[in-house]
Amino acid sequence: MSDLVRILFVDDEPNILSGLKRLMHNMRASWDMSFAGSADEALALLEKAPYDVVVSDMRMPGMDGAQLLDLVRRKHPGTIRVILSGYADSESVLRTVGPAHVYLAKPCDPRALQDAITRPMTLRKRLNSPEMQVLLAGLTNLPSLPEVFLRLKEELQSPNASAASVAEIISADLAMTAEILRLTNSAYFSTAMKVTSTAHAVRMLGMEIIQSLVLRIGIFRQFSGPPSGTALLKDVNEYSLMISKLAEIIAKAEGMDHLVVTQAQCAGMLSPVGVLVLLDAKGSVYRNVLSKVGPEKTLYMAENESFGVNHHLIGAYLLGLWGFKDSLIEAVAFAPNPSQTEGQENQTLTAVHAALALGPRFPALPPDLAGAELLDHAYLARVGRDDRIETWRELVSATMSRK
Repeated sequence: MSDLVRILFVDDEPNILSGLKRLMHNMRASWDMSFAGSADEALALLEKAPYDVVVSDMRMPGMDGAQLLDLVRRKHPGTIRVILSGYADSESVLRTVGPAHVYLAKPCDPRALQDAITRPMTLRKRLNSPEMQVLLAGLTNLPSLPEVFLRLKEELQSPNASAASVAEIISADLAMTAEILRLTNSAYFSTAMKVTSTAHAVRMLGMEIIQSLVLRIGIFRQFSGPPSGTALLKDVNEYSLMISKLAEIIAKAEGMDHLVVTQAQCAGMLSPVGVLVLLDAKGSVYRNVLSKVGPEKTLYMAENESFGVNHHLIGAYLLGLWGFKDSLIEAVAFAPNPSQTEGQENQTLTAVHAALALGPRFPALPPDLAGAELLDHAYLARVGRDDRIETWRELVSATMSRK
């Protein structure tokens, strides 16, 4: 079997397809590319053979890009879906929120398009489970806490709703935070700087778009599992908020740049986002996995044993698929074992690792794990921060005692 990534480009304008062939010519050694002039032609090609990625124009006669990618999602859930559009009206963007993983605006820089495809395909290689690859590519949104979901809907229907009040509610929910940041980091907004703050994201979108996303498009959904799953989801949300706070405090203590501090806060919050996928799709199995963790078997070992991958790599794959910054993706992927990285220090990773290792225990683990050493001393020595551990311990202890 060929190792080439199979990519299908779809556009009703022959000149655009010719341009894509020319721009992507240098990728022929890595990509097996096909080109379709309509949605119907694309669907016919997909029936003949699977594709790893479909890149579609938005506005086409008959079936448009959003409709095509929605069909691709349902019929070929393992396929990565990219919208490439020259129409930057919010209505078009909102219609692609579910069907597309990535939104790229025309004219698109060839490097941006290549990165949008290469990043998730590189991360996919780390996902040893074909079942998990299909599950993640077919995912449309993540489960939110029912009480937060209902509170947000009530707030958005209130005449007194404001960007600040809405952002406060969203920031209390891991799934909502991930979804909002996913949208605001898309190429549609053409921001020079990646958005890592929920408040910034809500201000950028505006109340009208937020209301449409929540009340009409249904970007968020409430968790529908059993009460035990809801209780664990609530604990995971609280855990993510504490890891976020600790990562921020540690980054500040290390004198890291303001942008690194905010990214560490964001990466800490998103570090357990892969847990939401496992709780939603494999709830009872995942709760059983947690019960097997012990002094000789870490959480990540237990997850790998059952699913072929741990929740950090699941989360990193999603964030890569959604276009988050590479340093943030790396921080989520390797937070429990940063020694697996190479090259210069990723300061965001350092802060999140320290918060994860020294902070609160992951929810629902057996009680005999108290005091388990989770610090990666080899990594901390390599980046010259092993002498900072006691300072971090004191900061973590002081912060958690004020909880």
